[in-house]
Amino acid sequence: MSTIDEIEAAIDSLPSEQKQELFLFLAARLRGAGQLPPPREFSREQVEAWIADDEKGMRRFREGR
Repeated sequence: MSTIDEIEAAIDSLPSEQKQELFLFLAARLRGAGQLPPPREFSREQVEAWIADDEKGMRRFREGR
């Protein structure tokens, strides 16, 4: 594979599990090369608040508001 088009076509033919594995591999490589910031950390409370807000928005959407 020598062109990005060939690489993209090969990736498209992969099953989703292998696409995820490739994604994690590339992220690790980029992080190791200093090209990605470190992962952000969020508290459980922050995540729960975001989920509650999202669910509230979905309820409003379903009610047509």
